[in-house]
Amino acid sequence: MSPNSTTGRVRGRVLNSGKPLAGRALVWISIAAVAAVAGVAVGINLVAGLALAILIFAFGIFVADPILIAVVVLPGSILIQRVGGGGTNLSLADLLVLVAAFVCLFHIKWSTAVHLKRFLRGIVWFEAVLLLVVVVHPFRGDILEWFHRFSYLAGSTLVGWVIAYHGRARQAFRLYLWGAAILALAALEHAVAMHFQPAQWGDYQKNAVGAVMWVAIVIAQINPSWVRIPKVEARVIEGLCLLGLLACQSRQSAIMVVLALGMALLLNSEVRARWRLIIFIAIPAIGLVYYSFVLAFQNNPQFNSVAIRIGQIDAAVHVWHQSPWLGLGMRFYNLPQYLWVTPPPNSLVDNLASTGIVGSLAFVGLVIVTMRAMSGLPRIYGTLGLVVLMAHYVDGLFDTFWIGALSITPFIIAGISLGMADADPDGEQIAALTAAASKTGSSGGGRAPTSPPRRPGTATEPGQERRQAGVSPGPERAQPLPPGPVPPGTNS
Repeated sequence: MSPNSTTGRVRGRVLNSGKPLAGRALVWISIAAVAAVAGVAVGINLVAGLALAILIFAFGIFVADPILIAVVVLPGSILIQRVGGGGTNLSLADLLVLVAAFVCLFHIKWSTAVHLKRFLRGIVWFEAVLLLVVVVHPFRGDILEWFHRFSYLAGSTLVGWVIAYHGRARQAFRLYLWGAAILALAALEHAVAMHFQPAQWGDYQKNAVGAVMWVAIVIAQINPSWVRIPKVEARVIEGLCLLGLLACQSRQSAIMVVLALGMALLLNSEVRARWRLIIFIAIPAIGLVYYSFVLAFQNNPQFNSVAIRIGQIDAAVHVWHQSPWLGLGMRFYNLPQYLWVTPPPNSLVDNLASTGIVGSLAFVGLVIVTMRAMSGLPRIYGTLGLVVLMAHYVDGLFDTFWIGALSITPFIIAGISLGMADADPDGEQIAALTAAASKTGSSGGGRAPTSPPRRPGTATEPGQERRQAGVSPGPERAQPLPPGPVPPGTNS
């Protein structure tokens, strides 16, 4: 070996080692500069400094793990505090969905998103029809609400799909369930402090709290085998959320629990194995509904919540006659001439008054298309999303439909079911997931196979399935030639 070659290799190593050192130095210099800017900003204005720190933190998350932005949207849907002025009237959950949906656009493989595209078809047609309403009533609230609904429906679904397709469903569900458990503890504390009156405070009215509780109860009870939440953890969260539901005394949320779990019993054999626990949950929920109705009519038969809602619906129908075909525009009740009208607690009446007969038919089409897309999924993937979305549509018949946690969470969960089905288009993992669920019997908390669904376009290597099962693949064997005439020049 010549000295020149040795010297060249050493020189090359030195030069190459300088590149990562220079890169690291540049990174640390940038961090020091940003920290200095943030420190100066905090010294000048505390709010500006904190805002800058949050932006830097968010940018760091985006660079390190962009999918994490989608993951935090599901627990973030609990944050319904309003931000912005009265004309904007957005919640923190709205902002999270808007940002995460933009990020998720760069992480969707449209060539494999077959179920997602079927689901989005109904949303796109619905939004296209609403453009007619915006053209006829071009005031600020109508325009903002068009984007608002598109973010709620399409943005939330895209976020859920990306969470599932990239294998982060378990992480997102656990964060949401523990967030709901914390909210349940807060509801219990308020109920006790108010001598067992309905727990509600600030933006968290009893139906907003109940909307989080019933979804968390359904997730913890169904607990699909591809989510793999441990049994004890799921039962603890389920018990806390059931107590939170009783604390907020939301009748419609109790009805949604019974409806969603009843539908899951009919659709999925894994859920039917836990029918005793479902009955245990349904009994206090039905008792809450009965007790709440009786108490409301006995204490105030003329001005209870039922009578008030009937009055709100009657007022909305009355003004709808002014523009029956295309309505008065979305958020028309914020206009000065309609301040005496409140958002009707019924999705059909709300769409009728806001978007007229044309928009109402488009909304019915949205429900039909999205429910058909969910019902076409394999039951092991689609049951959770189907029953939550169906219960959400029914829930809209009793309360304001286009609001915070009431709308974002169900569509994220529907998107997660769509993403799981698109990640396993041939159903290769269904047998393994079903076997894992059957081993746990009625527990519902067993571990599913650790290997995620094989995405389309990824070939299985020879012996890979045997290695995943813990069996040595053994030597590869040559495949025998098909029978036929012996080629010339070969020995028979």
